[in-house]
Amino acid sequence: MAISDESIFISNKTLRRPGGGRPNKYKELEHFIVETVRRYWESGAPISPEQLHHKVLKHIDSVSEENPYEDFLHGKRSTLNRYVQRVLARNRFSIRKISISQSVPVDWRSKAEENTARIRATFLKEDVDVVINADETFLLFHPFGQRLIAPTGVKRVGSVVQVDNEKWGATVMIACEYRTSCILPPMIIFTGVYGAKLMKHWADFDRAKVIFNESHWMTSNAAIIYISFLLNMFKGKKIGLIWDKHTSHYSNEVLEFIKKCNEEATSSTSTIVLEMVDEGLTPIIQVPDVAVNKIFKAGVKKRYHQYRSTLPVTIGKKITVSREQLVDFVLDTIDEINQDNNDYPHITNAFKRCGLNPWSKSSSLQAFQQHLMQLERNAILQAMINNQKAVPLID
Repeated sequence: MAISDESIFISNKTLRRPGGGRPNKYKELEHFIVETVRRYWESGAPISPEQLHHKVLKHIDSVSEENPYEDFLHGKRSTLNRYVQRVLARNRFSIRKISISQSVPVDWRSKAEENTARIRATFLKEDVDVVINADETFLLFHPFGQRLIAPTGVKRVGSVVQVDNEKWGATVMIACEYRTSCILPPMIIFTGVYGAKLMKHWADFDRAKVIFNESHWMTSNAAIIYISFLLNMFKGKKIGLIWDKHTSHYSNEVLEFIKKCNEEATSSTSTIVLEMVDEGLTPIIQVPDVAVNKIFKAGVKKRYHQYRSTLPVTIGKKITVSREQLVDFVLDTIDEINQDNNDYPHITNAFKRCGLNPWSKSSSLQAFQQHLMQLERNAILQAMINNQKAVPLID
């Protein structure tokens, strides 16, 4: 038997159980976490782990006397995460998570090798100056609700706090460039009327291309706008553009537009060399999918939860994220990723791992083969091959 600070007998079994440990020396912090989670739960608006993390950090930082939480405040994020998880488990709260995955072809390795060899050969033959791998990713205005903290054993979890989802979401074109090892200024597609007042309002915005469609999905017209955006960005250059086989990417209108631009090109204008990644191979050889999208979405989500954690819980009042705020979330996240690439060229190395470096030497090709071998040993990849179906993209 052992005796706690409150002179209550605690069995050795209790001390040995996961999360039991020594008597809690952070009682005030545990109380804050539990009361915050309980208050959100009882208000009908369960808090997300991300929101809770930011609230805890803000609370820790506000301690006026000598701060007893230095390990949490200035240590590794995982230290605080582990502590919060133990607190939640001790107080019978859990984190719910929903996840999906897509499928890849059974003969993915041979197809990946064929695709990358073709792309490298084409770009080398055409002597491209710039190599871009572009991919759309979808963002919700409110990336909130897949995981909520709730009392253990509760079967249904939801929130009575409404968010303004009239705009619902936006599509962001993430384009990685090989030589500069950076994400290029994005194109962001919102739901709206093409060519109307909103589009004119954003026409002079120079940090990104912001357009409006009847839906926020990529269309042939949006693809042409994006190609024009790239041509203006790299004047006088030959651009090697890689993207997937979404129908909007290689429709007759898009191919005719590229052909016309290339035929009318002068020494001061740009040309496009288009290459496609076959269906099901985007998780294998597409740079944004392999190295950027997860980090990008996490960065946007972090900024959303930082914003939301500053708002009071008000039942009956919708929580709103403006288009301007979402654009700021996107651009600030891209700036952060690009800044990291100044120190270490993650994106350039991802091109090599994906087999998309046209000027490949033995080291690049070796990195590609190592990437494929790691995927062959990946149990998640096997599950994607055997159990999942691809989600069709809508034009």
